[in-house]
Amino acid sequence: MLLHRPLRRALPLALAAATLLTPALPATAASAAPAGTAWYLDCSAAADGSGSQGSPWNSLASANAHLFLPGDQLLLKRGATCTGTLQPQGSGTAGAPIVLAGYGTGTARPVVAGDPASSQNAAVHLYNVEQWEIRDLEITFRDTAAAKRERSGLLVEIADLPSGVGTHYLVDDVYVHDVNGDATKWSNGIQFRVSGTTTPTNFDDVVVQNSQIAHVDREGLTNRSTWMCRPSYGTGDGCGSTNNWRANTRLVFRGNTIQDTGGDGIVVRAADHALVEHNTAFDLAMRPMGSNAGIWTINSDWTTIQYNEVHHVRRLSDNNDGMAFDSDYGNTGALFQYNYSHDNQGGFMLFCGACGAGSSSTGTVVRNNLSRADQSRWLFAVGEKNARMYNNTVYLPAGSTTPIVQQGSGTSTTAMSGNLFYNLGSGGYTGFGSSVYKPGDFSWDANAFYGAHPANEPADARKVTADPQLANPGGADPADYRLGAASPARAAGAVVPANGGRDYFGAAVPQVCRPDIGFQQASAFDDAACSAPDPVRNGGFEAGTLAPWTYYGGVQLDTANPHGGTASVRVGPAQAAAEQVVSLQPNTAYRLTGWGRVSAAGTELSLGVKEYDTAGSSNRAAFTATGWSQGTAVFTTGPTATTARIYCYARSGSGYGWCDDVTVTKA
Repeated sequence: MLLHRPLRRALPLALAAATLLTPALPATAASAAPAGTAWYLDCSAAADGSGSQGSPWNSLASANAHLFLPGDQLLLKRGATCTGTLQPQGSGTAGAPIVLAGYGTGTARPVVAGDPASSQNAAVHLYNVEQWEIRDLEITFRDTAAAKRERSGLLVEIADLPSGVGTHYLVDDVYVHDVNGDATKWSNGIQFRVSGTTTPTNFDDVVVQNSQIAHVDREGLTNRSTWMCRPSYGTGDGCGSTNNWRANTRLVFRGNTIQDTGGDGIVVRAADHALVEHNTAFDLAMRPMGSNAGIWTINSDWTTIQYNEVHHVRRLSDNNDGMAFDSDYGNTGALFQYNYSHDNQGGFMLFCGACGAGSSSTGTVVRNNLSRADQSRWLFAVGEKNARMYNNTVYLPAGSTTPIVQQGSGTSTTAMSGNLFYNLGSGGYTGFGSSVYKPGDFSWDANAFYGAHPANEPADARKVTADPQLANPGGADPADYRLGAASPARAAGAVVPANGGRDYFGAAVPQVCRPDIGFQQASAFDDAACSAPDPVRNGGFEAGTLAPWTYYGGVQLDTANPHGGTASVRVGPAQAAAEQVVSLQPNTAYRLTGWGRVSAAGTELSLGVKEYDTAGSSNRAAFTATGWSQGTAVFTTGPTATTARIYCYARSGSGYGWCDDVTVTKA
């Protein structure tokens, strides 16, 4: 099973108590420090020294005045607190980064505490330097003043670099907390910022991992850039007709915990192929700081957001958002997969392609996620082109008023397929308040709708409405939403090209066979067998007639009781059958598969096959339950057999039987 939660060391007690405990991923190995000089800073020392271990500096001013060289280390005394801003000078080189870390005994981290009386806006500020690695620090910037201003715990900033690129920044196992900034998005726990207006500049190779950010305003972990303008971003933020977008590359936010932010949790801006994974973010947007969400991306190409858990994002009165995830405007190809969202007041997902002046987004994919008890709306769609949402599992408990789709301005062309909606609430599926649902913006195929069935349940020719038999619906563990052995959602989904190859739990998903509905692929499959043409014609009874099935006794096409699609075949009372002769290959093993149910106890239905060899062999699957279940009969054709007869047969009892979605594949 793949892990879905972040790497972490021991958290502060209050933070650990609020965070779900899970196995840890292996941490990225620390870079080997090449030959260089170790410089020491102990702000508890009585006198300022030379910077050696025996005579450490005792002030940030002394460290800031030094020019560090490639391979150097700046080591801060564990348990000591330095007040002010650490802004070291000098850059490392490829293979010889400068390391900022702790020294000494004990487990207490070295602390850098920003000084609210100073003119500086960050406690640790790396400015126009590169090739730095920061580990094991504790950073804070408390400010009790009523009028807040820009504050950041760790700010890494580059502006108008002659080379145009700042390279290699690693932040590993850093604890940032109590940063009391203003409500602007310049205030953060950790931010990587590109400033300047003369030389196009970007970051390359940024990794923030295994770190904790708690009790900060406004945002938790972000990046931003002044080189942001392009047509899909629109004309806002002073862009007008400017086209100066420059991507930040190799940006990775991995294995971090974000707790108690005034605004957003994690935001990716102006990036290409950024990766946000294995993070846990909760208790976000806790204070009135405008519209905020959990983890999101804006003005970026091919961002991947995966294996994250986001919960308890608030939606205060000034917050239009409040959801776990957001594909905002200016994006191309954003991917949200294998995430767990729950108890978020603003819902699960926001498409916000039309949220900027003249902006757009295209190609967002949302797949293999679990959403439990999210509120307000599952999807808030405000403009998005060519989006796909498939194989997600959604649980809404009794008493929920959450609708599945709320739609705002703009056109949101979205294909919905293979999603499992376990909806016990009263919110319905489309529309919310004054929002207008535009049916032409959405297509629905092979989704499961269970629980409430309001009038606005979407039309879906291959929908499944029977109980999906989840393991423990309403439970807190993702495993509680696995499919039961006889779930009608098995093998009832839609084939989607380039589907990622695995489900939420890491199991392979079919590329040719019909997958299961929802975030789990529970059933076995054989894509090679499914690649062969299905010899059964009208096996789903969707042709509007029974032909080419032949029949005797009481047999009819039934549009009131389909398993999938719009119809099934009803047979009975006994004896009655629908049959079809199918063309096969000699000496070949086949699997007859289909779904069946009966109307009442005491009735038996058979889905079977015969006349496939000269010995008169036959095989069948029996159905005696009143709910839909899947049955299989395996058989091997004889050496001269080129056909077989398949049948749906009311074998005994006074009730009816139904068959649907009948296929024959190579076994």
